[in-house]
Amino acid sequence: MPVFIRPLAVSLAFVCAALTAHAQELAKYPQVFVAPQGVEVVLAPTMDGKQALVRVSGINDPIDKVVFLSQLEQQGSAREVYATVLDGRSYGLLQKHQQAYRNGEQYVVYLPGKRDGLPLTFSDEKSKAFNLAELQANYKKQQQQGVQEKLARFDRSKRLAAAQADLAKADQEAAASCGAPVKTTVDWATIDDEKLQNLSIASFCGVVASELDSMCRNTPSFKNTAAGLGQVQCKFAGQLKIRVENQQVLFSTEKEAPNQGEFVRQFLRNL
Repeated sequence: MPVFIRPLAVSLAFVCAALTAHAQELAKYPQVFVAPQGVEVVLAPTMDGKQALVRVSGINDPIDKVVFLSQLEQQGSAREVYATVLDGRSYGLLQKHQQAYRNGEQYVVYLPGKRDGLPLTFSDEKSKAFNLAELQANYKKQQQQGVQEKLARFDRSKRLAAAQADLAKADQEAAASCGAPVKTTVDWATIDDEKLQNLSIASFCGVVASELDSMCRNTPSFKNTAAGLGQVQCKFAGQLKIRVENQQVLFSTEKEAPNQGEFVRQFLRNL
């Protein structure tokens, strides 16, 4: 199951409110969960159960050992999400899944950059020995230092670099299958922060390379055609369009474009 992320970017007001809000009195007994390779997750709910302090430790990520004030969100009847703000979005860092067939519940932590969640095991020993006052003190100290605020802010350069890396990977795979260079260039000026935050730009603009890759693998005779289509220009515009001009594939897409893959595939087949 993928990480739960709100479909729209979180407003600045929401971010500020989430960061400046003070947790209510915490419940007396926190819960400590463990996972392989030394991963530990602390969940300290408030007395009313609407919020919780959440800390993940033992991971190679900037959120390691950071204490977040998370909001509890009910997702249907079988899932609860402890959501915090990361990189400008509400992010379901910790989730509780009801498992009727096991007559119980399963806590899962979703780490940034990882598609699959990491199942957790409750540690009774660590939970009983946990120092709740120290967790609260660390939360307040980090808040004063602006640690959570920095992690909450949208980092366009970081997101752009990640999208470029994914596009480069798609290009490399297409080049290997087609036996010719493939290079996708994006008009980033047509992609605002909202799109960059909430859309997979690599999926939208990488669809031409992906379809070239597929056709070269499945139809070897297409490689001759693909040799002249290695330069791909992508931008976001008002509608889905594609054409070849001066041995370049000029591809325009848009947020609500349906069946992009089929659209590109049919175009390439007709060349």
